[in-house]
Amino acid sequence: MNIYSIDVVIGSLMMGIFAVRILEVHPPACWYLILALAVWVFYTTDHLLDALKGKDRSTIPRHLVHYTNRHLIIPLWLTATIIAGVMAIIKLDLKIIYGGLLLGGLILAYFIVLFFNRKRFPWLLQKELIIGVIYVTGIWMAPLVWYGSTPSGIIMILMGNMILLAWSEGILLSGFELEEDLRNKHTSFATMFGKRVAGIFVTILLILVISSDVFLFFYGSYSLTIKVSLIIQTSMSLILFLLQFFPEHFYRHQLYRYVGEFTFWLPGLILLV
Repeated sequence: MNIYSIDVVIGSLMMGIFAVRILEVHPPACWYLILALAVWVFYTTDHLLDALKGKDRSTIPRHLVHYTNRHLIIPLWLTATIIAGVMAIIKLDLKIIYGGLLLGGLILAYFIVLFFNRKRFPWLLQKELIIGVIYVTGIWMAPLVWYGSTPSGIIMILMGNMILLAWSEGILLSGFELEEDLRNKHTSFATMFGKRVAGIFVTILLILVISSDVFLFFYGSYSLTIKVSLIIQTSMSLILFLLQFFPEHFYRHQLYRYVGEFTFWLPGLILLV
């Protein structure tokens, strides 16, 4: 599930449910399929690029698997891209399609620059941040269009905190995989700034999320759905803190990856409200 990004796809669907419940909109059922396919295509593209660059010399399991099975994965990747694109054109509003094309163009430009120019000014291509922004923006874009008006401050804070959480998880993973990334000449937050700086930065990000969510929970007059969403984000932060402060418990069998991705399943708990 982790190697082929299935856990990420499930997380994106939970995040999608979270966004729709917060905004109180009612998307067509096909949107969930389009979202799942789009997220899978995005993450598989990243893995395929790394796999093709490292070929059979890579020591990272997911890259080696993607390279070994590229003759099967690439046709599936192409099929998923076409299906998602056609369904979006037929079923979704023009505003969402234009937004998707713009986001897709930015993603394509990012991958091109990343592939050909990762050794020059790597800090400009802060992969974990860009992936976090694209991930959250891509999920919230359609619900925001259906929402039809400027989102309130609390909604903007919830979105911003989700980006910080996605960024934090990416940096945490880069710390766990520092040695592998160095061996395979991959650029990450930890390879650029070091494991210690990465840890300090993640701590700052997570404290920002927790402090803002706790403050809003106790001092804001919000609906039950918003209150629960704040609890969910705080719980996500605490799980990531466990990865940060007890890394030795999560190294075995790449448990840190499963726990990190499972964190983004928690927004689905909004269904209980």
